[in-house]
Amino acid sequence: MRYVGLALSWALAQSGRYWDSLFTARVETVQYGTAQNLYGSPQNLYANLYLPENDPETRRPVVVFLFGGGYISGSRNDSDVTHLARYFAKRGYVTATIDYRIGVAFPTATEWIKAGIRAVHDLKAFVRFLKRSVIEQNNPYGIDTSRIYVGGSSAGAFTALHAAYITSPEELAQVPQADTAYLRSQGGIEGRSGSPGYSSRFAAVFSLSGAMLKTAWISPAKVPAVVAMHGTGDNTVPYKKGLLPFIALEVEGGYNIDSVAAERGLYHALFTWQGAGHVPYGTQTSVNPPYMADVEQFLRYHFYQWNSRFSTNLTPPPETEASSGPYEVWSWDGRQVGRVERVSELPSGLWLLRSPQGFCRRVWRP
Repeated sequence: MRYVGLALSWALAQSGRYWDSLFTARVETVQYGTAQNLYGSPQNLYANLYLPENDPETRRPVVVFLFGGGYISGSRNDSDVTHLARYFAKRGYVTATIDYRIGVAFPTATEWIKAGIRAVHDLKAFVRFLKRSVIEQNNPYGIDTSRIYVGGSSAGAFTALHAAYITSPEELAQVPQADTAYLRSQGGIEGRSGSPGYSSRFAAVFSLSGAMLKTAWISPAKVPAVVAMHGTGDNTVPYKKGLLPFIALEVEGGYNIDSVAAERGLYHALFTWQGAGHVPYGTQTSVNPPYMADVEQFLRYHFYQWNSRFSTNLTPPPETEASSGPYEVWSWDGRQVGRVERVSELPSGLWLLRSPQGFCRRVWRP
């Protein structure tokens, strides 16, 4: 069933920062690292930072958008990611579209995974760059490094998901086509793309038409929140589980990612486009407004939850007197389904609750 994000977001939305368009966005291009490209030559890595203009806030969340293109094409200036970067910068986020190295030596699963490793290393370097800027440059971008959210489209989503959930060479070795010797030669899990000595961890990850090599790696101890959007008619990246075309590499798409995240107690959500193909919301050169509106609303809702006054962290708080029932109960398809006195009365599933005091919380009941 398609996730009806609009009804739910309108029902529970709050106005103001992180929801409404309040600012204009200016763009600043910075070099965040350098790494060897596929051919052994040094490649400078740049990011476009989208900064809310005339915003007095000095500790803002960061959203990083990674372009798609199967590791053979694409750039930080692609239409879909730049559209989203501007959209969220206007709402008070510091956003970024970043370079990562592209290029696949041969059309094989092993070489494609190597390209993914290079991209993961570059993303991690950008996260470290952000944290270094706060410590060494007195926070010139006005960010809160405890609230960095990373995601992207297609290969960009693949990159973000594996940066989040692969934490050791031993995990990657579970994939027969993976070359862990190559991973070690490139600097291990962290890589050598820039800003060594800082953490590359981030708080949440989002996937647009993306997939993982193994959803078994998903854990709340690594990154505690993951949301995904995927079309059931995607013949490039499978909605559930299947092979990538041409290279016969088995991956698991948005449905499987969400199922494992739900089972393991992460903050999670899945938006399904019934019958839609790969990246229906846009391309490197254009945006498809009806589907892009879905992306805007879905991500706006979840980013808002992570940052609003109702959500001080990504883990739902225990029941307290300040947020006691009776609760209004909302399902994830946007329907108000009734009231309960206690969370323990909820049936199995994922629910949104609103208390009489106005506190909203997400609850997963196994």
